[in-house]
Amino acid sequence: MTASKPWTRREFLRGGLLSAGALGALGARSALGLLAGTTAATAAPARDYRALVCIFLAGGNDGFNLLVPTDPARYAIYAQSRRNLALAADKLLPLAGVLAADQSYGLHPATPGLRDLFDAGRLAFVVNSGTLLQPTTKKDYKGGISLPPQLFSHNDQSDQWMSGQPDAAQKVGWGGLIADKLANANGGVPLPPGISVAGNNLFQTGQVKSPYNIGPGGVNRLAVISSNPADNRSNLFKNILDTAATSGRLLQKEYAKSIKAGLDLQATLNSALQQGSIGSGYWPGNGLAAQLQMVARIISIRQTLGVTRQVFFTTLGSWDTHDDQLNRHADLLGQLSSAVSSFHAAMEEFGVGSAVTSFTMSDFGRTLTSNGDGTDHGWGNIHCVAGGSVVGGTLYGLFPDLTLDGPDDADYGRLIPTTSVEQYAATLARWFGVGDADLATIFPHLSRFPVANLGFLA
Repeated sequence: MTASKPWTRREFLRGGLLSAGALGALGARSALGLLAGTTAATAAPARDYRALVCIFLAGGNDGFNLLVPTDPARYAIYAQSRRNLALAADKLLPLAGVLAADQSYGLHPATPGLRDLFDAGRLAFVVNSGTLLQPTTKKDYKGGISLPPQLFSHNDQSDQWMSGQPDAAQKVGWGGLIADKLANANGGVPLPPGISVAGNNLFQTGQVKSPYNIGPGGVNRLAVISSNPADNRSNLFKNILDTAATSGRLLQKEYAKSIKAGLDLQATLNSALQQGSIGSGYWPGNGLAAQLQMVARIISIRQTLGVTRQVFFTTLGSWDTHDDQLNRHADLLGQLSSAVSSFHAAMEEFGVGSAVTSFTMSDFGRTLTSNGDGTDHGWGNIHCVAGGSVVGGTLYGLFPDLTLDGPDDADYGRLIPTTSVEQYAATLARWFGVGDADLATIFPHLSRFPVANLGFLA
């Protein structure tokens, strides 16, 4: 056996810092607060289980080729505006939900799973939603009304969707803030309410709590810790931690305790996950499905973990379809549809179908106009919310006029949203258990809009 070479002081510190990041739950902000037993939570402990599952479509999904009006007059406008990107009416999947008498819609042919959830009343579409500071018309837009900064920018618009505060410095996300408010619902369980299966993200970053990062395959083992009792480097690391935790200075003690607590949590979660389940149904073989399988496994062991409130983050990338959109978009929507369908089938099997709500977010919509082979960055978009508590089979919000240069077109086929991110997020947060007073703090512009609760959750 090759002997491990001695560590330098820099390597040890770097290894410890990396371990703090890898352990996720015990990052710099959350570790000391957790060890001291403090939180910023204000809600009473919850007796029921509820989970929100964010599916972030990174790059900007073309929602207006996901959900298409099929009544003759509006389809003709759609086809004229979208030109070579328009989907054939006879290829769209008709929806049988509760819709206006003179209106009909069809879904992209790659989304039978979403269609089935919608027709079963367990999926709803929130139409023409986006970042807004206040209700905005085309006249307002042209007249110089205050707009969210850096419209049509990937990074800025993604951050604004994740923060829920379009004109604020994005340091915290609304998923993290609602986790802060309801953290004590989990009764002091070391596992944070926020769990990311897609790496670090703004959405789950709170003022107190940071997300616990886990991979689709499970908790990544800290490289320096070995199960081999003869591993000198591993033993040295453990000895230094033990010494620092018992006889070090205050900062050394707290740092060592946080790492040890994280290692204990890692071991506990890995052990519990061995008993986890993804259900007995079909799962497709794509990256989003793999992430949602891990979410399903964690939800299946919720009672073992002792949690009642959880916020999950997953993502599917490559939605920036500037070229080859018809082919790329069909593939992406197929992955989304099959993964979401399989996930909610598992939730029903677990008996928590009404306790788990998934929802999509994305940078922005796409332009109605074609750039020749794809679309460019837009604004308003269409999102879907799924789960047993969803008042589904219908649309929420105002479906826009798809006429180019029409009343809802800001310019270049970019649709002006009529439903704000804050309305969308606040509806999800209220169902999760956040009270009205806290909603007003998390979403400071919510009162500017006529409706705070969009009504898509029972």
